[in-house]
Amino acid sequence: MDFINEANLIKEKVIQHRRYFHMNPELSGLEFNTAGKISEVLETLGIEIAHQIGAPLPGVVGLLRGSEPGPTVALRADMDALKQQERRENPYKSLIDGVMHGCGHDAHMAIQLGAAEILSRHRDELKGNIKFIFQPSEEINGGAVPMICDGVLNDPTVDAIFGLHVDGSFQTGQVALSYGETMASSDRLIIHIRGKSTHAAYPHEGVDAIIIAAHVLVALQSLISREKDAFYPAVLSFGVIEGGKQPNAICEDVLIRGILRTLNPDTRELLIRRVEETISFITKAFNGGYEFIREKSYDSLINNDQMVNLQKEICRKIIGEDHIRFLTRARMITEDFAYYLQKVPGAMLFLGTGNILKDTELPLHNSSFDIDEDALAVGVAIQTALAWEYLKNNQ
Repeated sequence: MDFINEANLIKEKVIQHRRYFHMNPELSGLEFNTAGKISEVLETLGIEIAHQIGAPLPGVVGLLRGSEPGPTVALRADMDALKQQERRENPYKSLIDGVMHGCGHDAHMAIQLGAAEILSRHRDELKGNIKFIFQPSEEINGGAVPMICDGVLNDPTVDAIFGLHVDGSFQTGQVALSYGETMASSDRLIIHIRGKSTHAAYPHEGVDAIIIAAHVLVALQSLISREKDAFYPAVLSFGVIEGGKQPNAICEDVLIRGILRTLNPDTRELLIRRVEETISFITKAFNGGYEFIREKSYDSLINNDQMVNLQKEICRKIIGEDHIRFLTRARMITEDFAYYLQKVPGAMLFLGTGNILKDTELPLHNSSFDIDEDALAVGVAIQTALAWEYLKNNQ
């Protein structure tokens, strides 16, 4: 199959899909109209559809069965938009006030629908099955886990999975690949420091929660510089500290909120344990108390090396060796595609959508974020080829 030629033949249709999604964004868990549009397109392609996988989330899964038995490969696209006002003026600007596709999920869905159209035309040549997973709620709460729990990787069992993410820091026509640890895990940290209030003229009669909080914050930063292996990246940041209402009263309660981002799972658990131990030791030394809450968010995204090798070979054939880049370091942002990779081998690549002439080099989550739509055909060709070649090579 001439993947790039077939992708170019449906390029305008893919662009129209993308613009529809861009104009009609929906927040996490509310992607019902989006799911309906996806189902409508898949139905016209004669692809079996399962609705509301991971209910009450509106997940959609399309299943393309080949003419002969074989393995099953999955492609995944996320569906949700951001709670953000779009500032960019263009003909396909968001029609929903305060909601926009500032992370490129509109492109992900359009690319996957393009791949579904091409592969559906060649179903008689397929030995195996292809699942098209359209996942809601990637930005908030993680739609991957409920879909997995609802059997998205079963019946038939998925043997490999591939995803992509648009990225304006790479030029249109380029891709970026990454072996191993690729995106971070995240933990939200909530710390309540308990003291004892008294008049500020007599601090010895109270327990100053602000002083305790100050010592805690300074001590926690040393965990990153002194207790973590320098070869394992981690970020510990605190963005909220609240305490005290009266300048002449010793504060009895301080709230601190922050995040921990790590790549290595062992480093993650080490730091969480040491964070609480540090808080405990310091508050005890100052005769205070504490409550520590860890709100565990997404796990690290760890690509399978063999699947990255397949991505590299496919991209070499489609866009050429000169257009393949590799991440120089892992990204400290999160992605719940990580949970699929804990169950089956797979990998995520980054699709270049940057073009200085079209002002599409802005970072994700920028209120003027947009993509170079010429990149869509490249994405369609790569995802199509990954599914095709995986089935061909794994009989």
